[in-house]
Amino acid sequence: MRIRDILLTSVAVLFCTASIFATSATSLHTWVSAATGSDTNACTFASPCATFQGAATKTAANGMISVEGPGDYGPVSISQSLTIDGSNLGSITAISGGDAVAIEGASAAINVTLRGLTINGAGQGAVGVYLAVPGNLTIENCLIENFSSAGSEGVNIGSTAAQNAVVRNTFIVNNDIGYFVGGGEGPVKSALQNVTIQDAATTAVFVGGGGSMEISNSVLTQSGTAVMVSSIWNATISVESSMLTQNTTAVCSYTTGKIRLENNDIFDNGTGVANCGGTIKTNGNNRDSGNTNGNPVLPADVSSTVLF
Repeated sequence: MRIRDILLTSVAVLFCTASIFATSATSLHTWVSAATGSDTNACTFASPCATFQGAATKTAANGMISVEGPGDYGPVSISQSLTIDGSNLGSITAISGGDAVAIEGASAAINVTLRGLTINGAGQGAVGVYLAVPGNLTIENCLIENFSSAGSEGVNIGSTAAQNAVVRNTFIVNNDIGYFVGGGEGPVKSALQNVTIQDAATTAVFVGGGGSMEISNSVLTQSGTAVMVSSIWNATISVESSMLTQNTTAVCSYTTGKIRLENNDIFDNGTGVANCGGTIKTNGNNRDSGNTNGNPVLPADVSSTVLF
């Protein structure tokens, strides 16, 4: 081969190698656009990707994905620390039997934040947000809706590993189960702060795994059971300064479970506090009225132990 041909071949190889690195490189801040994006792009603001999944593969650990305009950008599987900021423009629609956001595949603890997103099950998705690995999950200013088929959940926290989940300023609407904690007796901690869970056909908040949960300044309404602890593990739910209204049953704790009630309004439910065999405690400052099957704070149902 002549020297000229060798040089041309070398240049071509270098160009191709550079192109591969350009398309596979990661950045701490990536972008998506429904109007102009392509997952073959570099995911910069000038050259955005089309989906959250495409952007996730090009976002470095601890990085952020932002949206340039309204659009549906999901579903997405996340295995590294990551923030997805939808700026109240981005949405994710689940496919049939699938999860909209699956946080999975990480061997070490990761931190994931979901902000300003509409997450839609379209009546066919399995889970809106599924945390299956150790780590910390924050959901802020989101709408999680329409995971309404039997057994589907708006949020599922499920692992035997240490997990922390905080949901703030979020609506969880029209799901079979609104917020589910399962996966075994792990050190799981959850908090719902200023959250509305409405139209959960089975249960608004169900804790079937171990750990503890705090609900504050929230509304649980028009659901089957608003707050339930199963008999499998020694879980605890504390409900403070919240409204539990128009549910079939407001509160139910089975055998080893424990629910604490502090400064809540428990109005217009079929049953206020059901005696399901578990422990329900209050210091007596809840307000109750209009519950068809009696008002909730009754000696038969509630141990009036001062907790605070």
